Amino acid sequence: MSTTLTVTLLAVLTTAGLVGAVATDGTASLVLAVATVVVAGVLAVRLRSAPPGAAWAGALATGIVIVSAGVPATIVLTESGRSGSSAFASSEEQPIDPSEELRSVLAKAEEIQPGSTRTIRQISISQNWTQMRFLDLTRGEEVSFQYSRVGSTHEWNTPSRSSTPSRAADAFSAADIAGLDLRAATTKVDGAIATLGVKRTASSSDDIEIGRRSGDQRLVATFDRSPIEIEVDPSGALPDNLALAKTGGMLPIAERLLRANGFDPAARVIDRLEYRVFAENVSSVGSGKGTVELSIAGAGRTGKLAETVGKFPEIDLRPSSSSSETSFPLSAVRYEGIEKARTDLVQRFSVLPIDAFALGLRVSADTRTSSRVTPPTVMEVGLGPNSSAEAYYALDGRFLRTD
Repeated sequence: MSTTLTVTLLAVLTTAGLVGAVATDGTASLVLAVATVVVAGVLAVRLRSAPPGAAWAGALATGIVIVSAGVPATIVLTESGRSGSSAFASSEEQPIDPSEELRSVLAKAEEIQPGSTRTIRQISISQNWTQMRFLDLTRGEEVSFQYSRVGSTHEWNTPSRSSTPSRAADAFSAADIAGLDLRAATTKVDGAIATLGVKRTASSSDDIEIGRRSGDQRLVATFDRSPIEIEVDPSGALPDNLALAKTGGMLPIAERLLRANGFDPAARVIDRLEYRVFAENVSSVGSGKGTVELSIAGAGRTGKLAETVGKFPEIDLRPSSSSSETSFPLSAVRYEGIEKARTDLVQRFSVLPIDAFALGLRVSADTRTSSRVTPPTVMEVGLGPNSSAEAYYALDGRFLRTD
C-alpha cells in the first residue's frame, strides 16, 4: 500500500470512526470507538516503515480532516439527535396516574406540616401540575403548594400562606377519601362521556378537583372534561342520571328527586319547573344545560331542588308555613304533552332537523294573561339556539300563543 493511500485512509477512517462514536449511543458507540483505535493503530504501524516525515504528514492530515469535517459533522448530528429526542418525548408524553398523584400530594402535605391532611380544602390534579390547599387552624391561614410539570423543571414549590375565614367545616380529611380510586373513577367518567356522545379530545386543561361544593358542602371529586363536568363521590361512584340528557329522562329523575326529599309527586308543591336537554344547540328557555330545576313552595317547605347530568343533586330547602296558589303537581306534567308541543313547534317554525330535539322547557302558572284567581299551568317550549322558535302550550300539548 502506498504511503499516500495509507495517510489518506488514516485521516478519513479515524475521522469517520470518531464522528460515528459520538453520534451513536450505548454498545454501538463503544464498538465504533474500539474499531477506530484498532484501525488507526494498524495504519500508524505501517507508516513507521514509510519514508522519513510520513508519520508527521499522516498526523497533520488526520488533524486537518477532523477539524474541517469531523467537528462540524459531530455538532450537526448531536444537535439533530437532541431535537429529535425532545420532539419524541413531547409527542409520547405519558398521561399522569391520578391515584399516584393523590398519594404523593398527601404525603407531601404531611411533610410540610404534620396533621395537615386532616384539614384539606382542595386538591387539584392535571397533566401540568398537582396542587393542594389545606387549613392551618391554629393560625387561621390557608397553606398552598404545588408540584409543577411545566417546562424542564419538575419540582415542588415553596408553600405559601394567606389568611382565610374558612374553618374545619369547610375542609375534609385524607380519611374521607381513603376509598377514592381516581384511576378507576377516570375510566368510569370517560365511559359516561362516551355514552353522552360528547366529542372531545384530551387536553392539558383537563383536571380533577377534590373538595366540598360551595352550596351544600357535599364532598365530591369533579372531573373537568370541557364541555362537561362530572362528579364522583368519595367511594368513586358516579350519579345515576345520564338519562337526564334527553327529554324522555327528565320526568323520572324529577320524580325521584321529589321522593328523595319527602315530596309526593301528586302534591301541589312545584311553583316552577325548568329543564334543558344536554346539547350545545339547546334553546335558551329553561335552566342550565342538562339540568332539571324544581322551585318548591308547599308541604311546609320552600326552596329549590336541582339535578344536572353527571352531578349529584343540589338541595336548598327551608321550612315555611306559607303556600302558593299557583303550585302544581309533577304528575300533571306528562311526556306526551311535551312531545306534542315539541312536534307542533317544529312544524310551526320549520325548525331544522338538527335543532328539532334541542328542547328547553319552563312550566309555571300563566299569570301574565289569565285573570283567574288560580291561573292555569302552562308550558313555555323552545327549540334550538334561535330564540324565535318558542311558544306557550297547555299541559296536554295544545298550542296557546307565541308571545
